[in-house]
Amino acid sequence: MRKLSGGVLLVAALGLSPIPVRAAAPEDPGTPCVFEVDIDLSPGLSREPSSGSFESQGESGKIDCQGNVGGKPASGRGTFGAEGRYGLDGDGDDCRSKAGEGDGTGHFTVPVEGGTEHVDDPFTMTYQVNGRTVKGEITGRRFSGTFDVTKAQGDCLYKPVTRIRIKGKGVLRDETAATVPA
Repeated sequence: MRKLSGGVLLVAALGLSPIPVRAAAPEDPGTPCVFEVDIDLSPGLSREPSSGSFESQGESGKIDCQGNVGGKPASGRGTFGAEGRYGLDGDGDDCRSKAGEGDGTGHFTVPVEGGTEHVDDPFTMTYQVNGRTVKGEITGRRFSGTFDVTKAQGDCLYKPVTRIRIKGKGVLRDETAATVPA
């Protein structure tokens, strides 16, 4: 029997203890936001390397921004979603992967004074697995931040991981202030 690395144990144990999320750096310009969303993976992570897609089934998650969004004060919790691709580095990702890459588009609708502000923001993503934790970074033109996987469906041994919950923090920049990060 082949020894499976920490990635398998990680996925099986993710639901046991939420992972703290690193806050955006104080020098990051923009409005600080926190988010949480469930993401479906297809075909999912298993013992065999693969590339695939992810999606949140629309703006099914939550985002809470504290400050101005689109030049107006945020006035409550909004919705968040994303779709894209994972396993883009090398031969794809599997449950033993220590790192990975992906890309996608984040979608945000934030209530602001006098209405809502909607953002569609393409991003790149990297993640790292360290023992029982999965941490990632997303870098978009308007939104950049970090996320942690806090829960997973599937165990990588008998069933592929096909759904994860992510929680994160980041900074949402206004359209006029948005620049493509280096």
